[in-house]
Amino acid sequence: MTFEPDLKSFMKKIICCFILLLSSLIIPSPFYAQQSGQKVSVRLDARFDGEVTDKESGFVGRYLKMIVNGEINEKFSYSFRHRLYVDHENPRSFFNATDWANVTYKANDWFSVTAGKQMICIGTIEYDYAPIDVYFASDFWNHVSPFQVGVNAGFKSGANSQFYVQVTNSPFSTEEMQNLYAYNLIWYGRPAGWYSTIWSANMIEYEEGHFINYLALGNKFNFGKTSVDLDYMNRYAGKGTAFFEDFSLHGKIHYNVSECVSIFAKGGYDVNNSQEAQAQFVYDRYVLPGVELGFYGAGVEYFPIKGDRQTLRLHAFWCSNTSNPVPQTFNIGLRWQMALLNR
Repeated sequence: MTFEPDLKSFMKKIICCFILLLSSLIIPSPFYAQQSGQKVSVRLDARFDGEVTDKESGFVGRYLKMIVNGEINEKFSYSFRHRLYVDHENPRSFFNATDWANVTYKANDWFSVTAGKQMICIGTIEYDYAPIDVYFASDFWNHVSPFQVGVNAGFKSGANSQFYVQVTNSPFSTEEMQNLYAYNLIWYGRPAGWYSTIWSANMIEYEEGHFINYLALGNKFNFGKTSVDLDYMNRYAGKGTAFFEDFSLHGKIHYNVSECVSIFAKGGYDVNNSQEAQAQFVYDRYVLPGVELGFYGAGVEYFPIKGDRQTLRLHAFWCSNTSNPVPQTFNIGLRWQMALLNR
């Protein structure tokens, strides 16, 4: 889908003005928002794995993150997550290691505004999981850049439905102030007690005035001890492509054997036949033209602290895909959270 620059500029102004207008109508004077007992939690989240593949083996630290969440008062809150590593070759990359750093104003029970670095609102259940909880994933998940600076407005509709309208820098930007944006609409819903959704429609600029569009439909089903994730994403650049030419389909089944043990199986399929594999200019930067890749695997999780599935977790899994030659990966690992401050 292609938009002329003036239409794109008009669209951007309309969305931003809409958010600002609602904010001005609902947000009271700053003198109203007095501090009334700040709350803050600080924790570290880490995961270390031992892995064996067809070609290599060893121990590796997958994640080490600091997570800070706080409430300034009943109206203002903030959130921060940073990956603890130093890129000595590029010292300016420090902020790139910050997944999000933002402030939220909750005007009332149905409207909020968030500004700062945040996760781009893209649907599917797989995308919504914290990376530390994803053992193997779709080709899209493995390549997407999900964090950008922007603003979003949240609207609560009833007890089980939340919408967000969001504008951020495009994840395809190669530098700051590049005049490329992503326009996102997402719905978190629970139409029934056993069924919940994360659906989104996204317009993401890869060049000024030129978009690739996503329709991402994430569905979760809960049946007692069993949960099932089923995701579909279609990507469309408006160049004569159609449904099922550039898409991802994946699912996961998870079963709680006991209070301390869970087993799971997961698989999926990524395809991009919307362009020739040798295309000089690529519209889909995450699932490249010519990709046709299935993945699959299974594993087990063990939580040694009874009644606590957050502090400590052991896991083991095997996964593979349809590459040629077919790879084999065996992994066993440990994840734990360290509470540094909670008041």
